[in-house]
Amino acid sequence: MLTRRARALAISLALMAQPVAAEDWTQLGAEAAEVLTELIHIDTQNPPGGEIAAAEVLARRLRADGIAAEVFESAPGRGNVHARLKGGGAARPIVLLSHLDVVPADPRGWRVAPFAGVREDGYVYGRGALDAKGVAAIQLLAVLALQRNGAPLARDVILLATADEETGGRAGAGWIAEHRPELVAGAEYLLTEGDHIHLRGGSRPVIQVAVAEKTPCWVRLTAHGESGHGSTPPAETAVTRLLGALDRLDRYRAPVRVSEPVERYFAALAALEPQGPRGKLAHVGSSLRDPSFLAEFTKNPLQNALVRNTITPTVLRAGIKTNVIPGEAAAELDCRLLPGEKPADFLVVLRRLVADDTIELETLLSFPASSSSTNSDLMTAVRDVVATEFGGAAVVPSVIPGFTDSHYFRELGIASYGFVPFILADDEAKTVHGTNERVSEENLRDGVRRLVGLLRALPSSAAR
Repeated sequence: MLTRRARALAISLALMAQPVAAEDWTQLGAEAAEVLTELIHIDTQNPPGGEIAAAEVLARRLRADGIAAEVFESAPGRGNVHARLKGGGAARPIVLLSHLDVVPADPRGWRVAPFAGVREDGYVYGRGALDAKGVAAIQLLAVLALQRNGAPLARDVILLATADEETGGRAGAGWIAEHRPELVAGAEYLLTEGDHIHLRGGSRPVIQVAVAEKTPCWVRLTAHGESGHGSTPPAETAVTRLLGALDRLDRYRAPVRVSEPVERYFAALAALEPQGPRGKLAHVGSSLRDPSFLAEFTKNPLQNALVRNTITPTVLRAGIKTNVIPGEAAAELDCRLLPGEKPADFLVVLRRLVADDTIELETLLSFPASSSSTNSDLMTAVRDVVATEFGGAAVVPSVIPGFTDSHYFRELGIASYGFVPFILADDEAKTVHGTNERVSEENLRDGVRRLVGLLRALPSSAAR
């Protein structure tokens, strides 16, 4: 077993011995921006998705550089693309995963049309610029850069861009895991969206790599009642029953629980804080027993979401006319569970909170929590690449409140990580699922460069 320093030296010597051509990162970044603009022009709002045209865009680019690419549909119009860049075979493959569907975009509030793919002031604007067509663009260009370079890596690089992630991935990554697992057979690692390079304090880079996620438990509540004329309302209607249940859920505060991955995450962040806050964050589980610290800590929505199960009403449906009492009213809840929580146990709590046996509960999406090791060669490679570019910047294994398609591949035995090598300020990161979503052309250029560097830094089996 080589030490980390010896391993890094072996990697450096191996890379120096390869006939590496000098990449034109500016040109590669410009190509990434072109690809992203083309992808944004294709409306893949999910539902219904319709990702097949976007999959063909990536496939054409791959084939133009001599890389075989397969486009397949899990259902009519639900396009996925797969390609494999062959390596030397000394190490198991790595999968680069992105998704081609996007969340809906209401053009109101946007400064440009969401699917115009406008390039302005050094940014590419449009739905999917960050989540996750921008990821697809830099992953594609990283593979093309390696192909053009002519010096194969120690391992194969598998490129996957899938459908349906935004509604759970059953027609994309989930379909592949069930019906086409041979596409990723034997892979050691997977890299996808999830976290990025943060600017802590506005300027200090902190590299966060997601190793765990909260578990989704999406639920629909449906209340029933007598329909009738709005001028003569009964004591209760479907709408008032539903509103009563939602009010009880809104007043509920889930108990605080600090899971081991979350404890480690805040302990790593604590080292970056001034001495005062450091002690509290270093042992956040015990610190949260202090009511004043708990109140201050949970004012931050992200921090609150990492120590509690959350229940967020997001979709409401009821009547169609002002003077008609509807016989049915429904609400959809985006519930997120902490690592280690069981959806079945949470549903028992939810039923108790609803406190109305006439209201139906239907689970729309749910799957078990999963995580990956914080001490893998991939994490070491991230640290090595970061050390070169950012000096002493911290690399923090993080837990994210959202979810990705990683769990499908962890279930296949592939260690999966959420990391996109973009430097994002808070105002840029907040555009994900929001208005004016955008990514800088600088991030596209440097994202390709950093990703190629990371792939090259991954050691082969001989360097371990």
